[in-house]
Amino acid sequence: MATSLSIILVLLKATCLLLIALFATLAMQRASARSRHVVWLVALGALLVLPALAAWAPLELRVLPAADVSTVGSRQSAGSQQPTAVQSVLAEAVAPQSEGSLVPRGTPSLPDGWTALGVLLAVWASVAVALLAWLAWGAFQVRRIVRRADALKDPAWQTSLYEIADRLGLDAAPRLLRSDSVKMPFAAGLMTPTIVLPASSDEWTTERRTAVLIHELGHVRRHDLVGHTLGRIACALYWFHPLVWTAARHLRAESERACDDLALAFGTRPSEYAEHLLDIVTCVRDHATPSIALALAHRKEFEGRMLAILNPDLRRKGMGRAGTALLVSSLLLLAVVVGGAMPVQRAAIAAPIQVAQEAPPAPGISAEARAQDKPVTKVRVSDKQATRVEVNNVQSMVAATVHVMAGAAAQKSSANDSTDDQRATVLAKALRTDSDASVRRTAAWGLEQYADQPVASDALVAALNGDSDQSVREMAAWALASANRSPAVVQALEKAVQQDSNLKLKSTAVWALGSMGDASSVDVLAAAMSSPDGNVRSMAAWGIGNCEPKKAPASLVKALSDPDVNVRRSTAWALFNIQDTSTLPALEAAFAKETDPAIQADLIRAMGATGESSVDALSRLVSSPDARIRNAAVTALAGGNAGGPWPNPQPRPRPFPNVSP
Repeated sequence: MATSLSIILVLLKATCLLLIALFATLAMQRASARSRHVVWLVALGALLVLPALAAWAPLELRVLPAADVSTVGSRQSAGSQQPTAVQSVLAEAVAPQSEGSLVPRGTPSLPDGWTALGVLLAVWASVAVALLAWLAWGAFQVRRIVRRADALKDPAWQTSLYEIADRLGLDAAPRLLRSDSVKMPFAAGLMTPTIVLPASSDEWTTERRTAVLIHELGHVRRHDLVGHTLGRIACALYWFHPLVWTAARHLRAESERACDDLALAFGTRPSEYAEHLLDIVTCVRDHATPSIALALAHRKEFEGRMLAILNPDLRRKGMGRAGTALLVSSLLLLAVVVGGAMPVQRAAIAAPIQVAQEAPPAPGISAEARAQDKPVTKVRVSDKQATRVEVNNVQSMVAATVHVMAGAAAQKSSANDSTDDQRATVLAKALRTDSDASVRRTAAWGLEQYADQPVASDALVAALNGDSDQSVREMAAWALASANRSPAVVQALEKAVQQDSNLKLKSTAVWALGSMGDASSVDVLAAAMSSPDGNVRSMAAWGIGNCEPKKAPASLVKALSDPDVNVRRSTAWALFNIQDTSTLPALEAAFAKETDPAIQADLIRAMGATGESSVDALSRLVSSPDARIRNAAVTALAGGNAGGPWPNPQPRPRPFPNVSP
């Protein structure tokens, strides 16, 4: 009986935790997917330690009736001093058989052999072992796929892999493999992270490669494989509980959406990213990825992800370290309170008390006799009131914890806003007033995270316009790329592009303007195309392409014959993005003079982007004796992208603050 009660109590606690997590995530719909993922991860992790927590660290909650159930009654004759029949029954019912036991006396002993509880435990163990064996089989399948896969050493893949890994702050890039046995990209490996790509990845465009790598490397960076495995183990142990399966499904969905948000935060256009995912999913009906791995997409989850990707009002950026720490600590506190709570018998409480009223003395009895026969005053504890007090205390504790958790999860909650505002204010003051250039540079580096706040952007603009140290000004220009596009920010960056003599700072300011992608900056970027520095010209060409003006500036078209190979490649990409049909003759002329094979492929791609007007030019290239050129021309005519690496400069990795340029 005691074992049954313990099991039921654990299941009630598990249900309570999962319901709290469910209601918390419903209240966090305006928060980021990363925040909701943390809630589900802690909830599922708590389920795995719940039995041990309840057994080893019980928190006694005195909510059960005390063993002493004597009541207060009116004074009776000497014969009525014995407990009544009702009192005897109640005392017998709640009196423990042994210390700490909750089993009522008189419970009949269970027969030997198989009991109902034993049968249920056997069924549970059988299914749990079967599900754990299925996970082990999935791990074996992944290991077999990895051993038979080929290392993907293509320079185009490797360059993108290491660049994105660097931007994500990974200490080491995971293994990148290509397998004919899989149809869907997936990430696997708890100890040795690995990304496995299907054979169809050979035909992917550079943009699709980048989108997939950002998504899969995001799983590695966030350690989603660990959370995914914990969720699968929880489902195996709590296989009979529907809320556990729901929690595991939400955990996976939120991890996928968090990686989608990461790809969008890195500059991928939502429409293009959604198109890449749609093409991959529709081409694969049954990817049969082992359950232990994280496949790129599942058909059942895809609709919700598409709506989230295309919704511009959703919050993409997760909470900061302080907010995450507060959320996790609140969840852990809640798990300890719920998991360790153990109902026990209440001790006698002195108040409230009720004094028994004495019955009128019987006629003929003297005062001395009444004094000798006067009963001891009885104290009665109100069980109902005491129980209500204890339960209210527990409810208050849980409600307070949930309130703290919800406050931590809200991205723009007052506490989080206050912390961010305070940090931004302190960093802005250091940037404006500190006498050490390295301190100011670090402050500008830190303000990038708060660049959308006026106190941060104002300090960064002031530093870019007037700081005496070139490295501080360059860091301020880099940080302003994350600021809201305001006149002061744009003017400061344009001034740096037009007037600053330091070429490295000028290149960073050009990159920041291009990252904003506003067509009003095209004239300034076009003027930068006349810079004597090839890096500035290359970055300016990329910036113009990222702004996508309706008509390509003359200085950009002229750069097709630039002596710097990087400038010509960035120019070809920019013209591909702009899709100005009037540039087709210049592209043909540049192709005729170009000797670099990679740039020739880029020019063919730019020609194909001009639409129907390029058909004649591409048709002439189909008869080229060079098979590579023929293939690129046919690909462009077919409406696809020519293969080969594409020189689209991605957002620069976050620099180290104390390393001078």
